[in-house]
Amino acid sequence: MYSVLDRTIMERLIDYAWEYQTLCLPNPSVGAAVFSPKYQILSFGIHKKAGGPHAEVYAFANAAKEFFTLKKEYSLLQELDSLLTLPLESQSLALHKFLCTHTKHLFSDCRVYVSLEPCNHSGKTPPCANLLEILHPEYVFIACRETNKQAQGGGSRLQQADIKVCYGLCEDRAKALLLPFLCYKQNGAFRLFKLAMRLDGDYLSGRITHFDTQIFTHNQRSVSDCIIVSGRTFLHDLPKLDCRFATSPFDNSHLPQVKILTRENIDTALNPNITPSRIRVCHGIEELALDSGFSIIEGGLPLLQSLLPQIDMLLLHIAPNFLPDSKKFINKRFAGFDSLTDGMHDFRILHTHKHSVDMSVWLIRA
Repeated sequence: MYSVLDRTIMERLIDYAWEYQTLCLPNPSVGAAVFSPKYQILSFGIHKKAGGPHAEVYAFANAAKEFFTLKKEYSLLQELDSLLTLPLESQSLALHKFLCTHTKHLFSDCRVYVSLEPCNHSGKTPPCANLLEILHPEYVFIACRETNKQAQGGGSRLQQADIKVCYGLCEDRAKALLLPFLCYKQNGAFRLFKLAMRLDGDYLSGRITHFDTQIFTHNQRSVSDCIIVSGRTFLHDLPKLDCRFATSPFDNSHLPQVKILTRENIDTALNPNITPSRIRVCHGIEELALDSGFSIIEGGLPLLQSLLPQIDMLLLHIAPNFLPDSKKFINKRFAGFDSLTDGMHDFRILHTHKHSVDMSVWLIRA
């Protein structure tokens, strides 16, 4: 039922969606693609931020741009480009209306791929199932069925409209993509531990990762509810813990609360880089209030070990470098262990991708 090309396209859109993982919480990370065998057009779309267009809308819009260019319909291309510059909260409805008006007959031979069943309800955005029903592609490949009762039924709606629907292509990979969202939905919270390190495991020596990785981190912060650091990090590194490098559609208008986990009484004025009103000093794990919202924990191995039972996912950013005296760091890291298996904690790799030269690794407890 599925060709090698079908699988390749689905795998690629899931990989692409991972590049925006957690940025659209409390919504799921979703990828979509539109492929025209006749014109050899392939376009992708990602749901980037809650309140913005869903992946299917972006995929159709990007495909429409290719069609308009091919057919030399430059006035429509210009109009579509202008819609894509609207504020995010205005884009979705405007793009829906434009696509339904101007592209009804463009996609009849196309194959559409989505990592999650198209939504079938109206929220902040119109239902994607309605858009697909109107644009009426030949095939829709759905990796993972929608489990949210409010949004279910998109696939059945398309089948009733005589669109061929196929389920289950790359389902396991699509389910892994959904884990942060499912955790947030089931528990009301998602706790991510983020650690940047060099090839030798050094996470202490100055700025480590490439600027593109920093941008991703700042985009994550801009949609998070709080950032948790240790007292040592707060006083020794004097971090800003802000979103100054965030890129559109993200910005620095929202600054998450900063929680400091420490046994000591800390004078927060010793770090002038963070406004005191953002800071909360916590002397125990229970004071962190990790049972709600999107929390990012930024720290080293001691903080990771302290909060391991509370952590839902681990994100490692690995820079392809190390410093000349790396052996000293490695020896210090394993001091006090009788063997390398003492205190071993096992994780399972969910996904890896690159931010420029850095490798990002998403893991959960094995």
